[in-house]
Amino acid sequence: MSDPPIRARWLTPPGTAALGLLQLEGDDLSGLLGTEPPEPGQIRLRTIAGLDACVLARTDARTLLVTPHGGPRIRQRLTAWLLTRGACFESQASPWAIATEDPVMRRVLETLPRAASPDALPLLLAQPGRWARHGPPGPADAERSRRLRRLVDPALVALVGPPNAGKSSLLNALAGRAAALASPEAGTTRDHVTVSVSLAGLTCTVLDAPGLRPAAEALEAQAIARALARVDQADLVLLLAAPGQAFTGTTLPCIRVRTMTDRPEADPEGTQLRVCALTGHGLGELARAVRERLVPASDLASDRPFEFR
Repeated sequence: MSDPPIRARWLTPPGTAALGLLQLEGDDLSGLLGTEPPEPGQIRLRTIAGLDACVLARTDARTLLVTPHGGPRIRQRLTAWLLTRGACFESQASPWAIATEDPVMRRVLETLPRAASPDALPLLLAQPGRWARHGPPGPADAERSRRLRRLVDPALVALVGPPNAGKSSLLNALAGRAAALASPEAGTTRDHVTVSVSLAGLTCTVLDAPGLRPAAEALEAQAIARALARVDQADLVLLLAAPGQAFTGTTLPCIRVRTMTDRPEADPEGTQLRVCALTGHGLGELARAVRERLVPASDLASDRPFEFR
C-alpha cells in the first residue's frame, strides 16, 4: 500500500492554547489547502477553509507548518476538514521536531504557540527578515526586547492600595466578570487573586492584593506578606486610592489611579488617572496607559530585531 499523499500531525498537545501547530508533509500542499502555500523559507498569513486565519511556514518543498488559533473547536474543525480532503493524520509528534534549517524561523515557530497577545503574531513573523537584515539583537536592543517579550509572556500588573480602595471592583470591571469578591467591608480580600486580562489588546496577569493596613490578626498578616512578595515581582503597580484616601508609597514603577469617581468627595492633586468600576468611566484610558507603559508604541514601530526568547 502506497503512502498517503499528505501526512498530517499536530505538534502541540490537545487543549486550549493561544496557537496550535500542525505539520503537513506531501507533494500537493496547495491542492490540500485550497490556497497557494508560501515558498520554502517563507512565512505567510492565510485563511484556511473559511475557518481561521493561520500562519503558514514552508520549511522545505514538501513540508508546511500551519499555526491556527489553539482553541479545541478550531483544531477539531480544521482536522475534520483536512480529513475530508485526503490528509492522513499520524500520532502526535514532539513540538521540538520542527524541521527547518533557519534557526531564527525555528525559534519563531516554537514561540508562536505560547504567544499571549495578538500583536505578538505579526511581530514574530517579521523576525526572520529583520535578523537577516540587521543581524542578531545587540545590547542597544536589550531593553526594547525585554518590553516586547511581554507580548509573549504576560506582564504582571499589581493592584495595590488601602482597604476599600476599590481594587477588587476594578479587577472585576477589567476582567468583565466577578473574578474577586468585592465588599464594602474592609479586609474582604484575604489572599491575592490573579486573573488574565486584556488591556487594550495586551494580555496581562492582574493581581488583586489585600488592602495594605496594620493587620488585625495573624492570618491577615500572612496574607498581606504573601501578597507583598508577589507585588515585588510586578512589572507595573496600579496604586489605587478612593476619595478621601492617601496613596501609599512604593518604589516600584506605578501609575496612580483615583477610584470611585462617581462619589462627590474632592480629588486631591497628584492623581494620574480617574476611574469608576461601577460606571466604566476611565477604564479604557487606564487600559491604554498600562499598555503604553509596558509595551510602548515606539517599540512596536521599530524595524529592529528583538530577542524574543
